[in-house]
Amino acid sequence: MARAIDSPRNRPVRRLAEKFARLSLRARIAGTMIVLVAVAGLVLSAFAYLADERLKRSIAWDLLSEELTHFEQRMRVDRGAEPLRSARLRIYRSTDIAELPRHIAMLRPGEMHRVRSGGRLLDVLVRDGDFGRLYITYDVTTLSRQEWIAVLILALGVATIVFLAGLAAAAISRRLVEPVTALADRLTQIDPGERHVRIGAQFAGNELAPIARSVDMFMERLDGFVEREQSFTAAASHELRTPLAVMRGAVELLEAQLAAHRPDMLKPLGRIQRAVREMSEFTDALLALSREHADIPDGTQCDLPAVLMRVVEDQRNVAPGKRIRLDLQADSNLRLAIPESMVAMTIGNLVRNAVQHGVGQEIYCRWQGRVLTVSNAGTLPPDALSATVRRFTTHPGGHGMGLYLVRRICERYGWSIRFENSPAGVTATVDFA
Repeated sequence: MARAIDSPRNRPVRRLAEKFARLSLRARIAGTMIVLVAVAGLVLSAFAYLADERLKRSIAWDLLSEELTHFEQRMRVDRGAEPLRSARLRIYRSTDIAELPRHIAMLRPGEMHRVRSGGRLLDVLVRDGDFGRLYITYDVTTLSRQEWIAVLILALGVATIVFLAGLAAAAISRRLVEPVTALADRLTQIDPGERHVRIGAQFAGNELAPIARSVDMFMERLDGFVEREQSFTAAASHELRTPLAVMRGAVELLEAQLAAHRPDMLKPLGRIQRAVREMSEFTDALLALSREHADIPDGTQCDLPAVLMRVVEDQRNVAPGKRIRLDLQADSNLRLAIPESMVAMTIGNLVRNAVQHGVGQEIYCRWQGRVLTVSNAGTLPPDALSATVRRFTTHPGGHGMGLYLVRRICERYGWSIRFENSPAGVTATVDFA
């Protein structure tokens, strides 16, 4: 069965079906209507032409048979009667066979034939009777030309009908597709951040009313999900910020108290301080990403090189066995109207990922213009490079949230990010333009 379906003879049909499936709904409706009208017109035209041909052939047979019968009756009265010789009708006896062309003289009796002779189109009836074989010819050259003119007029009529049907099909298909187009346009106009939008009333009494009501039901459920998520995010953010602020204040107080008496405790306190800061940045980033549109307070400025230097210094303290080289070629006053938590989350995850998953001991961070490049030794397969910023698809042992958040932040602010294998190893490049 599979071989029959995939046979070469079926491939043109399959390709035609694939092309038809790629057409728009309006084009498919109009095309189907035009094809149906064209096929119906051709079938009716062919039926009318064949019926006309059969009728004319029957009339010609009756006419020629009647003429031969009349001539035989004359010969019974007068054996020397001359056969009919008019402009269109001619009768030949077996004794006149020398006057006939050979291909006419060889025709079988009892049948009517259409032959060409001397530039003319003839209907020839041959019959054997009491006076031998008789031939009667009927010149239908003029009638044949008229037939072709009639066929041409019929073809033009069919073409005109198909053309008018095409115009009607285009108008009808447009009317049929208008509700679908209106529904698609209405759905496109819905702002993702707008809640409690309903479209059922707009399509009431329309063929698409059931679909519109289904969309309303879905949007009602979606509104409930979004509201619960926003409520949870706001509550979780508030509940996380409070203990983080307490921890930060406690660490700062301990640092001030132990700075003179227990300097050996400053290093652990520094690690706690960095962890609290990273957790605060992570919370702020999640809260901002959970909103469709994040409003940036007026006067917000982020010093990108300063954030990079701070992140690099933190990672040097976290992983003293790694050598993190920093090449800062950018303007030291480069600032963007972006919350610092977003920039810190982006840079921190890239550098942290290079430190944790690099096979070598050296990580190279380079800032030039508005472009940050982070490289670590090693290589990734091509398919892994494209999957690097997808959720839960990074190095074994991790959850993939870090680079996933990096991609989300870059999409939010229009930054470009790419991963590639280079002579320096796996390189991550972010353009903050």
